[in-house]
Amino acid sequence: MAFLLELKEKIKDFYNKYDVYAVPAGKFIIALISFLMLNFSIGYMSKLKNPLIAVILSVLCAFLPNGATILLLSVYILANLYAISAEFAVIALCVMLIMYLLYFRFTPKSGYILILTTMLCWMRMPYLIPIAVGLCASALSVIPVGFGVAIFYIIKTASEYETAITNQSVSDTVQQISYIVESLVSDKQMLVVIIALAVTIAVIYFVRRLTVDNAWTYAIIAGTAIEFIILVVGEIVFKAKLNMILMIIGVVLGAVVGYVCRILFFAVDYKRTEYVQYEDDEYYYYVKAVPKINVVNADVKVKQINARKTKKTDNIDDVRRYHSENAATDEEE
Repeated sequence: MAFLLELKEKIKDFYNKYDVYAVPAGKFIIALISFLMLNFSIGYMSKLKNPLIAVILSVLCAFLPNGATILLLSVYILANLYAISAEFAVIALCVMLIMYLLYFRFTPKSGYILILTTMLCWMRMPYLIPIAVGLCASALSVIPVGFGVAIFYIIKTASEYETAITNQSVSDTVQQISYIVESLVSDKQMLVVIIALAVTIAVIYFVRRLTVDNAWTYAIIAGTAIEFIILVVGEIVFKAKLNMILMIIGVVLGAVVGYVCRILFFAVDYKRTEYVQYEDDEYYYYVKAVPKINVVNADVKVKQINARKTKKTDNIDDVRRYHSENAATDEEE
């Protein structure tokens, strides 16, 4: 715990000194990974598949607001979907418009939660995100998390749709539209994952806001249990075809991430809790104050001063001789 607290202070100091460079660099890295991930998954437009395009767009994202990054990624997705089918691009556009109207209305500053959710879904580890989001963000964060999952499954459906077109499983326009809509609406795995993540975030948010001691710890335990139960029930009842091994690993790692977030963002000492009571003209106030745990790394420089070395003597004559020599030296100076 002490190591994480020290790391927190170092990160804060680094951010305060170099935030002008660190923030654009972080945004550039996230955007670049996102564009390369899209190229790998649905890179059907040859002109956009050039890595140089991804680098240029990532540089733009580094200096643009979060919402602009989301829009650029959406346009990039739609362009690649249009290379497969105009019908698919239109349907995806309609879905994205509905999602983004809600997103920009309620959580316009949570763009990177949406991006990270999609990236974790691509890595088959969406279970890492809900506990951290529930602890560090608001309950409305279910919107970008849900949209991130939905975008991933749109991308996944695009790959399956391209295979179906190649094999001529669907031929005319009506069959193509029907295939796309049914694939998105009837995807039980997507629904189970969205419900599990959304409910987990909501439960963690409301539990960690309770005034009881160790509320964040209880929130992590409750959220982990709820997420695991919903995923298992969804697998049994709806046959969601979840990878149970990855699911268990992801839920456990999500709890570990939540514990790290608790130390970094809510390290308090309940043993030193104080209760304060005071009043004004209209109210009585009963305040519970819990002190934070802070670790201050002071760079202490110790300067060693060596005194004049004295000569050890075994008899009184040596002592007198030593003092007389020092006296003579001082007179000459």
